[in-house]
Amino acid sequence: MELVYYKGLKDEPYTTAEVIAKHTGNKYRSVSDLIRDNQDDLNEFGILRFEIAKIPGRGRPKKVYQLNEQQATFLITLLDNTPQVKEFKKALVKAFYSIKQELDQAKLSRELNKRANIGLAETIKAELPDDKYAYGNYHQLAYKCATGLTPKQLKKAKGVNSPEEALDNDQKERLERAKQHIALYLQDGNDYQDIKKKLLADI
Repeated sequence: MELVYYKGLKDEPYTTAEVIAKHTGNKYRSVSDLIRDNQDDLNEFGILRFEIAKIPGRGRPKKVYQLNEQQATFLITLLDNTPQVKEFKKALVKAFYSIKQELDQAKLSRELNKRANIGLAETIKAELPDDKYAYGNYHQLAYKCATGLTPKQLKKAKGVNSPEEALDNDQKERLERAKQHIALYLQDGNDYQDIKKKLLADI
């Protein structure tokens, strides 16, 4: 079980009452009751969120609380300071820090990719104004060189709505470099086949 989660790049990382109960040696019911009893205090650190989850083998769903870093830190101060709780505190601090670093890197890669994408689109518009298939072809080539798969293949393989969602940070950086190279090769007057050969040789 992971300690910290996030749903999207714009979303705040969180842990759950389930995680806290499991790793502190407390019953889930006890942790949930503690959250409800201190809900007003927890709301001072942000909206207290939750999801409704079904319990396997039982019909009645349960409310799974999701706590941001400050809420989780406050809640843990209300637990008995056992050796297990102390170890979990340290692990949770490290997990939140690691997730925030991962998010920062992903956001940076997305921004760089966005800039490279704009640069490629502008270059294609300037160099190949009459080729309506050029952007799609070069976009697909960039993905192929960065991941070994076309955008369509990536979406199908990962079960996502857009190919970018399927990329890890390393692949995003390779994709950005591929697009930058394509733009430069186009400006130098290379055609598609020449660019494909150069790209496969460089990346």
